[in-house]
Amino acid sequence: MSFLCTLSLGLFGQDQYKGTVLDAETQETLPFVNIGIVNKGVGTVSNFDGEFYLEIDKADFSNSDILQFSSVGYKTVQFKISEVSFNNTLFQKVVMQPEAMQLNEAIVTAKYLKGKINDAIGFSYPSKNKYGYWKGDGSLGAELVTRISVDKKKHFLKDFHFYVNENYSDSVLVRINIYEGGTIYPEGKLLKKNVTKMIGNSPGEVTVDLKPYNIIVDEDFSIGLELLEVYGKRVGLVLAADYRPSTSYRRYVSQGQWKTFRGDAMTFYLNTSTLSDGDISQISDYSRNKTLQNSFKTPIININPIKTHRSITGFVFNNGEPVENATVQITESLKQTQTDAYGRYNIMAQIGDVISFDYLGFEKVEREVAETIHNINVSMNFKVEELAGVTVTERARLKKTEAEMFSEYLTNDEFAKTAYGTLDKKTIGHAITIVDGKSLNLTAPNILAAIDGKIAGVRVGNVKVENPCFGCSFTKVVVFIRAGSGSIKNLRPAIFEVDGIIYEEVPYFLDLNVIERIAVIPGLAGVGRYGQVAAGGVIAISTHVSNFANKNGKNIDQALIQRNIYQHDAIDKEQANKNLPSYLQALFACNKFEAAKKVFEENEKLYSSSAYFFLDAYIYFTANWKQEKFNNDIISNHQSLFENNINEMKALAYAYQRVGEFEKANKLYTSVFVKRPNYAQSYRDMANSYVEVDEVQKAANLYSRYTKLLNDSFLVADTIGLHPIITTEFNHFLQHKTDYSISSEDLKEVAAMRDGTDTRLLFEWNDDEAEFDLQFVNPENRYFVSNTSLNNQNEYFGKQEYSSSKEFFLESDIKGEWIVNINYKGNKSGLPTYLKVTAFTGYGTNNEESTIRIYRLSLKNVNQNLFYLPTLGVDRLN
Repeated sequence: MSFLCTLSLGLFGQDQYKGTVLDAETQETLPFVNIGIVNKGVGTVSNFDGEFYLEIDKADFSNSDILQFSSVGYKTVQFKISEVSFNNTLFQKVVMQPEAMQLNEAIVTAKYLKGKINDAIGFSYPSKNKYGYWKGDGSLGAELVTRISVDKKKHFLKDFHFYVNENYSDSVLVRINIYEGGTIYPEGKLLKKNVTKMIGNSPGEVTVDLKPYNIIVDEDFSIGLELLEVYGKRVGLVLAADYRPSTSYRRYVSQGQWKTFRGDAMTFYLNTSTLSDGDISQISDYSRNKTLQNSFKTPIININPIKTHRSITGFVFNNGEPVENATVQITESLKQTQTDAYGRYNIMAQIGDVISFDYLGFEKVEREVAETIHNINVSMNFKVEELAGVTVTERARLKKTEAEMFSEYLTNDEFAKTAYGTLDKKTIGHAITIVDGKSLNLTAPNILAAIDGKIAGVRVGNVKVENPCFGCSFTKVVVFIRAGSGSIKNLRPAIFEVDGIIYEEVPYFLDLNVIERIAVIPGLAGVGRYGQVAAGGVIAISTHVSNFANKNGKNIDQALIQRNIYQHDAIDKEQANKNLPSYLQALFACNKFEAAKKVFEENEKLYSSSAYFFLDAYIYFTANWKQEKFNNDIISNHQSLFENNINEMKALAYAYQRVGEFEKANKLYTSVFVKRPNYAQSYRDMANSYVEVDEVQKAANLYSRYTKLLNDSFLVADTIGLHPIITTEFNHFLQHKTDYSISSEDLKEVAAMRDGTDTRLLFEWNDDEAEFDLQFVNPENRYFVSNTSLNNQNEYFGKQEYSSSKEFFLESDIKGEWIVNINYKGNKSGLPTYLKVTAFTGYGTNNEESTIRIYRLSLKNVNQNLFYLPTLGVDRLN
């Protein structure tokens, strides 16, 4: 018999309440907040981005009914229904105040668990005719809870177990809640953190590690699961129940009323260790002393604090196939989770945490959480062991290398090029469709008409778009990709990629005659490479003009690389520029301002929401046409597009610096510094900007502050990457910008910096997750390569952060022309990276001169010329 269920309650009223939940102190969004009308069966949970949507019929409620927002670690917020503004178009903000931080009562480590009695409490036997389930649309915030009886001994909760009988959805995300036991209904949460678990569609036992949360109980308590997110159109999650009697509870929806089921129990049980009173006292004293010590060591930076906790989600793949049950763990802690059947995971992390991805037989992968990161997708490789000169792998390598696929692209119609590398249809590990451009309807008026009905599993449809700013809605045409199982179930539209450039809108500008190949990538595979923006799949289009594969099929002699001799294999600017967006190619073809202005105006509405379009336009017009008002209006009329994105603000600051608008650049660097006040890169950029606007005292204060933070160990000196740049510029600052006296040791360092060179190249890029190789070819045709790969960050950047600056000094005793090439590997966002190069001649002398150039990086995995540079001049830097 079925005894516990949560059902979707359909409400058909027209009153809508939607918005975002924010932290009052940091203004960061809050995921998984319980939202609903108390005890009335109407509620939801905020999503990963803190957004929520609630639809009710106000006629069903009185003005005194309470709409409540509650979350662990925050003060509950309540509104009377009469106080709530229900508006179909207004997107509202709800602010929640953090609760006062309390010292942990206990920190339990392996040291205290040795020799302790282990026991299992709860209900571990699944019955054949009892179960609990969610079904229908799945009401978010619905819970299933069972009371657990314990003796008066102190039990440390180690692991929580439950059984999944069936799961009809792709997967679901649940939260584990633990409540005090001495109440009529579940209330008073013992678990003070969000502990979530992704449940895949495979039946069996599920385990959740509770050890990191230091929960010790000596009386009855209740434990249960709460539905947070459903992946798939509907939910059908069936959990096992126990044949032994107890008391269980359920509520249908967030903030809903609890219902009691006496005599029934879910199959929930926990592994525990029993601790003595002496253990608890010792652990508690240790915990308090440790916490107090740490509180005095915490750096206080008096600039708008940033929120350090966030939910990190993503996928783990191997050769395009999801890795199930991989361990995802915050290193140096016990906090961990596992991936579901689709390789998907979710874990709460702090900025600066390192997340490790581990699975038996695979190489361990580690990624650091930065301010700009909410989604981390990783690809794991099989572990290779060398025994007596013999290489042993778990299975033979079936996939070709990226270089092999790229060189064979023109002759193999089962290869497709994307922003994240070349795909081989045979070995990619999931279904993709590759279509030759010649098979399209080339007489069609646009790309949508060309692919409609021509590609299996793809259909053109309409979606309704709400415009909250103007209180209206409109319908736009999009593309849907089949989700699987023989029917189109995907409700998210696909994105487009054209020659490595990602577009969320349909690329109507595309000339059908230049399309060489189209790859249709389904949503799950797309998310693994592009992130959540590709949840609806990707239509990846490669054109004739961007193809730089090796047509003659000749292999490169790898021995030449070892001999360090340049083979002149980089493509030139004319070839590389063929990969640029069509609007830039059209602008470059203009030889009069009026013609360029017309191209801009024709594309302005099409790219009205793209900061990168206006950035590209501003860089082009300021470099080619002296039309000050028009050029300034390009940015000032669309300033709001740049306000919240760190990468876009930095790129725009580069553009301002290039044309001498240092005051405008300074304002942008100030905004970035406020958002990232604990990054050494922020100090360097801000101090350098103050020098440019002649704010000498402010620059000195920042250098002084940076030095103090280093001395106090709040920042770590990255001795290979960023710190030498700061040292170079600080010494330059002392020598040329101030009257401060400097020690003889400092003078020696400045002199050493200038000895043997007077050409300095400074590289800065706006996205600190961008990867590329810089190839420097000297006048003797010998080269060296400097790598910015995230995998090599310890070698080049140190462990403190991802730097986004590098400097080089060229030997003055080698006369002639230098060649500087770049092989861009991409970034995690899929958007272009902007590289600013500043070339100094006579650096540190009274004859110092500098030139700034900006490069838009989008063409991937191709060695391309960046610029030529005479040792004693920068006139050919372009």
